[in-house]
Amino acid sequence: MGARIVELISQSYLPWQGRYARLSAQAKALQRAGHDVTVLACDRDGRHPSREVVDGVPVERIRVRSEEMGGPLRQFGPLLRFYRLATEWAGAHRMDVLVCHNLDVMPLGLRIRKRTGCRVIFDSHEPHHYAMWEGGLRLLLPLVERLDVAMARAADAVTVTNSYQVRKYTQSGVRRVRIVGNFTPPACRVGRVDPSKFEEAETRFGRFGTFFRGVGLEPTVEAFRQLRAGRDDIALLLGGRVLEAYQRAFDDAVGGLAPSVQVLGTYDSARTPDLYARVHVSVLTYPLSRFYRHITPLKFYDSISNGVPVIMSDIGGLGEVIRKHECGFVVDPNDVEGIRVAMDRLASDRNLLRTMSENALATADREFSWGHLERATRESVAELLPGVPG
Repeated sequence: MGARIVELISQSYLPWQGRYARLSAQAKALQRAGHDVTVLACDRDGRHPSREVVDGVPVERIRVRSEEMGGPLRQFGPLLRFYRLATEWAGAHRMDVLVCHNLDVMPLGLRIRKRTGCRVIFDSHEPHHYAMWEGGLRLLLPLVERLDVAMARAADAVTVTNSYQVRKYTQSGVRRVRIVGNFTPPACRVGRVDPSKFEEAETRFGRFGTFFRGVGLEPTVEAFRQLRAGRDDIALLLGGRVLEAYQRAFDDAVGGLAPSVQVLGTYDSARTPDLYARVHVSVLTYPLSRFYRHITPLKFYDSISNGVPVIMSDIGGLGEVIRKHECGFVVDPNDVEGIRVAMDRLASDRNLLRTMSENALATADREFSWGHLERATRESVAELLPGVPG
């Protein structure tokens, strides 16, 4: 019999939330290895089932109302309450391994380990936690960095998304660090590029995910606006949740561009292949900030895993991947003209678009396959429990 594993997250574990796809992928991989897996989540909306099974994975939610991305001052009280209730939950449930998804739940994880004796894995998804804080909160970032390293040292093992994080932690004395790639699961990728897409007269650009201030959407929209002024055979599809604090700025950015800009709204991650089937190119103009410079966003892997080339900032070492495998164009997110030229080139050359689409899918299959993620996930648990099957 495998181990009892609890995946701990401070979000509600919903298909349109960040980190959902990564956590879900790891949970299913561990189930297939024979382990008993439960997700313990925080119901921030206060309206989701306290217990349910999501895609075969049991989920238990602790109801603690709070807003997402509301900043540390607003989140501190609800987080402490979640800590207290989650500790009580852990006292009533046996577990061998607790996987803590991101820094905000690591102190809770160490508290639970002290009480239960379980092993703790720190799944550190962000290269620099909370680096998007602004104003006076930025003064706290050096403390956050020290806390991050301290939590990694205290954990029994650390899983990360890229080699930058491996260097960051190992240079700080962390012994067990393993890359678990942020790759696209099989149900959300395709086996071949649909050739009929390249016979369509219209070229559709797209960006999917969560939209908030600082995510880098504005350069894409402005480049599209300029390109649209000279040609009418292009469209821009935007799919995903718009955070309430960003809604007005989002509306201002896309204002006046309908119907060439289509806002699709929130979508379930299971619809990923359907969404990417509707676009020819993904435009991912993330800013080159401290937060984004070293991330490897799932949207890159979703794009190429569905045969969609990218126009993208050079972040997380992905610029080298794009250039080497010729699956898109690397752009400066501050260079609207450069983004416009890249969009225009792919909209004007169907042979180039098809070649880059096929290159994208081949790269995903060869370099970023699901097998890589599944093996790394299984091994991250196996090295902590060598006597447990799976």
